[in-house]
Amino acid sequence: MGYQTDFVGYLHVQPPLNESEILMVNSMRLRREDESNAPQGWSSWEACDRGCCLSYDGGDKANFMAPWLKYVMATYLIPGADVHGQAGFEDFGCNHVLNGMVIGSRRDNRELYAIVVDENEVSVELLWPGVPEWSDYAPLGYQVEIDRFRSWAGEHRLEKTREQAITRRAIRERP
Repeated sequence: MGYQTDFVGYLHVQPPLNESEILMVNSMRLRREDESNAPQGWSSWEACDRGCCLSYDGGDKANFMAPWLKYVMATYLIPGADVHGQAGFEDFGCNHVLNGMVIGSRRDNRELYAIVVDENEVSVELLWPGVPEWSDYAPLGYQVEIDRFRSWAGEHRLEKTREQAITRRAIRERP
C-alpha cells in the first residue's frame, strides 16, 4: 500500500519547453512496457502552459517524484538526452537547464524532504525525519483542506462529465 505525499514548489526550465515537450511531459503517466528503464509507478510532473517550469500535478500517490524527474530529464529534456536526434523527436531541443526546489511532506510519517535541482543535477535532501507513530495522528490542517479540495474537484469533474454526456445525447437525438 502506498502513501500520500503533498508537494509545493517548482523547477525553472530554461529555455522554456516547446509545445511538443510540454505535451510529452503532461501526457506521461504510466510506464510503458517498452520503457524498461522508466521508474515504477507514474510521473506526477506537469509543465506549465508556457513551458518555463515543472511542478507537482496535484495527483494522488506521487511516491516516485525524484526517479521520474531524473528519467524525464535524461530521456527527453537535457543535453545528451536519449531521444536527441532520434526519429519522431525532431521537435525536442534536448537543451534545457532545470533549477529549483520542490518540498515533499509525507502523510504517513510526516517526513519532510526537498527535491533540489541545480543546473540539471538532481538531489534529494532530508529536511525533517519522519516518525512512524505519527501515522496514527489526525490529519494536519493543510492536509484536511487539500483533501476537501480534491473531493470537490472530483465531484466537479463528475458533474461536468455528466453534463457533457447529456449534451452529447441531446445532439444525437435531434430530429
